[in-house]
Amino acid sequence: MEPALPRLALADLPGGAEDVVLCATAHLATDLRRAHGEAQARAGRRLWRPLQGATVAQWLEHTISAALLSGEIPPAAMPGRFLTPAQERPLWETALREEMDSEPLADLFDTEALVAAAIEADQLFRLWRIEVPADLESEEYRAFRRWQELVAERCRNARWVTQAEALLWRLACLERGAGKMPQRLLIAGFMTHDPLLEQVLRALMQRGVALFELDFATSAPVAPRHLPAADRAAECRAAAAWARDWRARKPDVRLRIALADLPATQATLEAALEAALRPQAVGAGWAPLPRDFVFSDGQPLAEIEPVATALRLLRLAIGPRQVALAEFGALLCAPGWAGDLSAADLRARLDVFLRECLPAQTTLERIVRRSLAWLRQEDEKAEKANDTDSQTRRLAVALAALQDAARQSAGRAAPSHWAARFAAWLENLGWPGERPLLVVERFACDALSELLTATILLDDVAGRIEAGMAWRELRRQCRARRIRPLPGTRTSQPAIEICRLGDVPAGPLDGVWLLGLNESVWPPLPRPNPLLPAAVQRARGIPAASATTLAAAAREAQAVWRASAAEVVFSWSRQAGERMLRPSPLLADALAVGGLLSEGKAALPAESTAPAIELLDDARAPAVSADERVRGGTALLAAQAICPAWAFYRYRLGAAVLPAPTFLLDARARGALLHLALEAFWRGRAQADLLRFMESGALPAEIARVVDQALAEFGRRAVEPLPSRLAGLEKVRLEALLARWLALEAARPPFRVLACEERHEISIEGLPVRLVVDRVDALADGRLVILDYKSGRTARAESWSEARLVEPQLPIYASCVYPDRPLAAVALARVVSDAPGFAGVAEESGLLPGVKSLDEQRRRYALEVFPDWPALRRHWAGSITELAREILQGVAAVVCERESDLAYCEVKPLLRLAERRQQWEETQAILAPGAGAAGRAVE
Repeated sequence: MEPALPRLALADLPGGAEDVVLCATAHLATDLRRAHGEAQARAGRRLWRPLQGATVAQWLEHTISAALLSGEIPPAAMPGRFLTPAQERPLWETALREEMDSEPLADLFDTEALVAAAIEADQLFRLWRIEVPADLESEEYRAFRRWQELVAERCRNARWVTQAEALLWRLACLERGAGKMPQRLLIAGFMTHDPLLEQVLRALMQRGVALFELDFATSAPVAPRHLPAADRAAECRAAAAWARDWRARKPDVRLRIALADLPATQATLEAALEAALRPQAVGAGWAPLPRDFVFSDGQPLAEIEPVATALRLLRLAIGPRQVALAEFGALLCAPGWAGDLSAADLRARLDVFLRECLPAQTTLERIVRRSLAWLRQEDEKAEKANDTDSQTRRLAVALAALQDAARQSAGRAAPSHWAARFAAWLENLGWPGERPLLVVERFACDALSELLTATILLDDVAGRIEAGMAWRELRRQCRARRIRPLPGTRTSQPAIEICRLGDVPAGPLDGVWLLGLNESVWPPLPRPNPLLPAAVQRARGIPAASATTLAAAAREAQAVWRASAAEVVFSWSRQAGERMLRPSPLLADALAVGGLLSEGKAALPAESTAPAIELLDDARAPAVSADERVRGGTALLAAQAICPAWAFYRYRLGAAVLPAPTFLLDARARGALLHLALEAFWRGRAQADLLRFMESGALPAEIARVVDQALAEFGRRAVEPLPSRLAGLEKVRLEALLARWLALEAARPPFRVLACEERHEISIEGLPVRLVVDRVDALADGRLVILDYKSGRTARAESWSEARLVEPQLPIYASCVYPDRPLAAVALARVVSDAPGFAGVAEESGLLPGVKSLDEQRRRYALEVFPDWPALRRHWAGSITELAREILQGVAAVVCERESDLAYCEVKPLLRLAERRQQWEETQAILAPGAGAAGRAVE
């Protein structure tokens, strides 16, 4: 301000005065009231008048409203009905939609963001008195002016007053002498030019009010220490360790961590603070307990669990024609609605069932129909088991209620009508669930109910709207409303507050950490309003449009932070992924005088609080008991060969990845179709039949017949039939694939097919194994050729010479299913379109195209280990027997020869490979200092 106002410190404000402080932000106003109260308490006062802190707009509204209530301003002087932000938005949205309906790409626009930009542009246009020369008018600006005129016309006809117009009217009332004035008024936190504040101060000065500026400094500026961290996560860990050490030294400490980019870093910092301050807080039982840190911004209402679930349920009801099955599955497993505790297991199993039988995108009607059929089956099972506490009926009622809600979502109605329906739908769906709610969750549920009740205020503004528009407005309000820490939920103020860099502190602090001071975010980048010419915004001095103004404000905020505590730390990241980062240019002066803070020292746990670490050898699980049924077949043995822990988690504990919804035909389904077609062609036939078809020209017709038969059989087995168009495309693909494959089979020596898809049940060292042998051929001399179809290119035969058989299927068939039969060859039959062929090993060459004999593969099958064909079969038998023994004995170590073999491991997260690798390296360092960590890990 020119001239500069005299400065007062917060301690200079007595508790009995009616001082008013106009603040740059609502957060600062709240912070000042709290800091003033603490200062009065420290001074020994038992009673004091609370500090009146508010933003300029809030104070204007309060002052002029009081003048209206007292009769100082007659009601007739009001220009009309003042609209709330929620009431004004539909006017702009209607104006935008009326004009954009003719746009061919209107659906690509983010209407919600465009409406927000238009409202902001209207406020800037009026408060900053913007005038745009004709030569600077852009298409966006002209569109904004058309929307502005449409909104103004509706407001004139209905005598409505927008937010910007109401603010200017209140300012005019103040300038005319309306309202009771304080004797003294202070401003706080204004670091950029504000035209509204300037006009208010001018009016107050003319009315004799004493004006001051609040001085935030609580000490002389200190030389900050600085920390260049490796990345943002390391930066957050260092700040958390610093806060923990302060907390250990001074239990009543007051700390502030300010972030340059709070939304992007909040989750990372929260996790670091939890790990540093509450390392023992594992499990849901810790959730209701107060934490030593708090985020001043709070949390959006839409992200708090009961409300998030409510919004997802409502979205499902109003958009039933296109439902992502994965999203519905997540909702099934989410808390906050019918049976979230009592039927949690039932809902999880229903999720698995739906993923197996429905495509990735489907309709709510199909989901409910399939779900109710499955629940009827489960109900029948429960009745047979005399389970009187079955949850199936209650879940079925909730799903039926969801379907009923979808049927009621059509048409147009007033917003209050939709709000009443939304509330009824949620009640029918059992919202907010069975789980006892936390304090913040109860507050969030009450806030949602308030928003639904307040929807009646939109009726005459929005008119009759669709359910989707009502839901979007409700979601927008839930996103905009933030739930901050509630007074009364804890007995004391949290020791650590996390805020934005722009939220300057109002009271004395022990320590301050400014985090994320990289040049890309500090000072903030200019973000001019997209609907107003940027050059005009810069010329008028709008702060958000000018890099120079933002840099000056950032420099001033930085100076305030330096004078707010005895210890100040500046930190930034050196790297983000592969991108190198640099510190903010605003740190140059501070870096010249400050000291370097060691990242390692900041991140180390305090010696006094470091818990003792106990290492346990958990490489062996309980042995398989007599009554335990272990399933998995050859896949179990393959997993044991690659990594014993994989086999244990997947096949003994039953851990598995949820089936991924697909568009009806995934790789597994296409493989099943291929097996069906090849079985239909070869069952009971020989190569001579194939050659006869080829000579007579009947092969294409025969291929078409077996493909039709395979598709028909697949359709009988499938829960959902293939659409005719997709079935036609698959028929063409299979016919081409079989034609190319059968041409390769015709080049083999004569054979006849003995078995197709033959099922076996065998026992290996007492381990029961169920098998399905794809195909067994008999040569002219009676020897067998065992084939295993592969419709992909990942299967390989290289491990057949190794101690652990990564691909054990064919070795098991050769050594355990047909141990006494003469064997000529075993091979993987790669039935693929680009490079079909066989891969394996044969007793002699020429039996299968591309398959070499044992003697021709001596680089892989060493002569001293595999001197002859029987030796290879004995090796296979011994290796498979050893794998079976490991399974029965409970061998479950996290070990593997090649980590690449775990590419298709369903339980890879459970293996915790990074931790296992670290343990291995530490063990190697102890046993053999300087040795590398290569090789197979020990158990």
